[in-house]
Amino acid sequence: MKNLINGLLLSTVVALSAAAADASGTLATLLGELKSTSAASGDSVLKSVGGELGQKVQALSQSLGGGDTQNQLEGVLQSIVGGKGVDSVALLGKLSQAKLTPSQTQLAKEVGNVGSAYLVQKNFASLEGAQGDVAQIVNSLRKGNVTAAVPSIQMVAQNAQLTPAQKDLVAGLADRYVPGTKKASEALEKGLKSIPGFSK
Repeated sequence: MKNLINGLLLSTVVALSAAAADASGTLATLLGELKSTSAASGDSVLKSVGGELGQKVQALSQSLGGGDTQNQLEGVLQSIVGGKGVDSVALLGKLSQAKLTPSQTQLAKEVGNVGSAYLVQKNFASLEGAQGDVAQIVNSLRKGNVTAAVPSIQMVAQNAQLTPAQKDLVAGLADRYVPGTKKASEALEKGLKSIPGFSK
């Protein structure tokens, strides 16, 4: 009986170790993709923000040690690396709402802010007439100063040259940092379309 219990314990430990190794392997692959994507862009700011994001993700991952939130973290990184901007913003928001210890919550918040800064730099750095606002957003989010980023997010959102994907991304960012912004904007647009002469 003792041998059976020891055997079960050993197989459980081996299975848990294999799962942890697989999770760390997936994360390592995603971090490698983040690093190479950032470096390949030729944008020194994106490379720097990508490096910082990688460090924050690693710190949070080590703190989590596996589980559902670890899977959530990997999903966030997969979305960012895969170029799914607005989806990434939503996933970053969900990550910061996970049930975590106070130190993990702080790390999740930092991952969220730096991840958002990365998405802004990647998607808006070359937006004509918005470089100052983009720099303000990126710098503010990297420092965790969300309040300072909001006016610049609003300015970028008003840029007439945004593509539909950029509009969705900036609306998602605005809604994340100023909840209700997206709904108010949609309601205003819907209301304007009902007025003769304002429909697109």
